[in-house]
Amino acid sequence: MRSHPSPRHWLFILAILLPTAALADALTVTTERSATNWPAILIFSAFVLMTLGITRWAATRTRTASDFYTAGGGITGFQNGLAMAGDYMSAASFLGISAQIFADGYDGLIYSTGFLVGWPIILFLLAERIRNLGRYTFADVASFRFAQTPVRLFAALSTLVVVIFYLIAQMVGAGQLIKLLFGLPYGYAIVIVGVLMTCYVLFGGMIATTWVQIIKAVLLLGCATFMAVAVLANFGFSPDALFAQAVQVKTDLAAASGAAAGEAAERGRSIMGPGNFIKDPVSAISFGMALMFGTAGLPHILMRFFTVPNARAARKSVLWATGWIGYFYILTFIIGFGAITMVATNPSFLEADGTLRGGGNMAAIHLASAIGGNLFLGFVCAVAFATILAVVAGLTLAGASAVSHDFYASVIRKGEATSAESFACRAEPFLPWHWSPSCSGYCLKNRMSRSWYRSLSRSPRPAISRSCCYPYSGRAARRGEWWWAEASGC
Repeated sequence: MRSHPSPRHWLFILAILLPTAALADALTVTTERSATNWPAILIFSAFVLMTLGITRWAATRTRTASDFYTAGGGITGFQNGLAMAGDYMSAASFLGISAQIFADGYDGLIYSTGFLVGWPIILFLLAERIRNLGRYTFADVASFRFAQTPVRLFAALSTLVVVIFYLIAQMVGAGQLIKLLFGLPYGYAIVIVGVLMTCYVLFGGMIATTWVQIIKAVLLLGCATFMAVAVLANFGFSPDALFAQAVQVKTDLAAASGAAAGEAAERGRSIMGPGNFIKDPVSAISFGMALMFGTAGLPHILMRFFTVPNARAARKSVLWATGWIGYFYILTFIIGFGAITMVATNPSFLEADGTLRGGGNMAAIHLASAIGGNLFLGFVCAVAFATILAVVAGLTLAGASAVSHDFYASVIRKGEATSAESFACRAEPFLPWHWSPSCSGYCLKNRMSRSWYRSLSRSPRPAISRSCCYPYSGRAARRGEWWWAEASGC
């Protein structure tokens, strides 16, 4: 029998929408707005209507807890690989990494390299084991050999910490993007993300989330490909010419700021070597390890292994995801250097003090305007926002599964909750998921996504221990060593 939302679920939705809408309205008077970008709004509206249609279709096929959390295990390896790529290629990847390359040149590539190297670890060490031992979450695997209650409780808390911080970064990016480019206030942007996030996940579950991520991945890869090809076309498809022009632009900017000729030339050449962002070898190694091992501990990525029918499909998913993500990161490198040559030299994209209009995180957005004018700018804005929606949906589903499956069904009900009860309580997690990241995102609205994302990734201790947290926490929780697990960064 098809499951319909109960009155309790509608009360939770109203609790989410009404106070937040009032908050956004109260904030309208203090938020500076730019001119409305109608192409962006039209393209974004088309995407929203299409994905809401997919959500409605998915809702008719979401009847059990297995359907809601894992799409019934019916996603193919290719589909899951593309969805994993869509889940992983966030707005921080598209806007943040290209902005880092725009600012620091070669050093920005450490993000792309570090993230990509983490995927073979997932392929060889995690994919098959997770699919064979787990059911809904990674805690199913960790608790297989340890005490159920303490491991699941610790795993759920660890998942919530990671999910909330990732959601905050996405909310900040969404708010700034909509405020600056769509002409809507920052508060309304937070409301839009929260409402769509709730609709996608609460009603469509993993089926809707998967297809939203697939569509987003296709759009983002197509958009980035067009931008990279357009940049290379301006230089006769010669990367050497692109890099030489970028060095010259940086040299001219340094000279214009008052630097001596020799110093200006040195600053220009510095973008083609390490040292602008990562200052010493120890920092490079620790930062690379943080990115590499942190990838293997992301809950919204690990839970996607339960959506495929068998371990072979799980390995195939990682192979496809690695290929798409590696290709995308190559494109961001070209986009970052293209922004140096085409954005940093255009006064219409700069403030009076020479900084980028809208903040340093807008390098790729301004490059889209330089390449294709207002229409392509609108398309890129819509794709960037679609990127945020898809990642937020995956993160929210990971948090909801941790609360309802690990905490409620396994800790509170001691494993006695039926599948129908776990499915019925899926609405409760969305209240804190909407309020915590939304309020935090508003408080951090003046913090660039690139800087916020860097602060989340830069310390190697949390990222490494996050990836090792689940297998180790079983021993710590079983022996009551909560203080040591907390001290290790889990």
